[in-house]
Amino acid sequence: MLSYLPGRRSPVNAHFRYARRMDGMKASEIRELLKLVDRPEVISFAGGIPDPAVFPADAARAAYAKALRWPEAALQYGISEGYAPLREWIAAEMTRDGVVATADNILITAGSQQGLDFLAKALVSPGDAVLTEYPTYLGACQAFSAYEPSYDRLRLDGGNRTPGSYLGRAAAAGGAVKALYLVPDFANPTGLSLGLPEREAALSLARELDAVVIEDAAYRALRFSGEDLPSLQALDVAASGGLEASRVA
Repeated sequence: MLSYLPGRRSPVNAHFRYARRMDGMKASEIRELLKLVDRPEVISFAGGIPDPAVFPADAARAAYAKALRWPEAALQYGISEGYAPLREWIAAEMTRDGVVATADNILITAGSQQGLDFLAKALVSPGDAVLTEYPTYLGACQAFSAYEPSYDRLRLDGGNRTPGSYLGRAAAAGGAVKALYLVPDFANPTGLSLGLPEREAALSLARELDAVVIEDAAYRALRFSGEDLPSLQALDVAASGGLEASRVA
């Protein structure tokens, strides 16, 4: 790869200007999967691609029109935490779901991938362990991998892994166990949901490891039958006494 530096007339090898972490960066598998969307003859089950027929286009169009009546609010720079009324609405939804929250607990991101990136940036140093189920959501691993973690398989099914074994493997990689990443409801790609004993086991393990639980609740509202189970965050808030004391993000 060739690039030009300011004030230089000849090209230089740009490889020497990249951070070391770029050595581990690869092309996005999700981006490759999305290329199939443009092929009308292909019905792909490889990604979580919704049916365009169910998109609420009319509702979205009306919402945009309403927002643009006040361009100073819709288009102007604002506080980095995000639009205050939206944060208040999210906090109210969380409270209804068993997690008492205020707008001060909410940060609006440009999609879930940015949220995962922020969490990894805040938590993970090179060599630190992120525990995930196998298989797990590919996009999360891509967000985490920029920060050079090690990965270990999270077992909540009564396997023979102990907290000490997770800590030992993380130490061998030069780090600590920093996070458990879970999709507890209708996980991508397995479609499985964690039962209440598994949810409690995950929280218990996180406490023993002194690690954060990253709960990816993207599909939580998609239940069509059966009883809802409390989120990991709701369970931990109930056990710890409040959101400020919870280890679930």
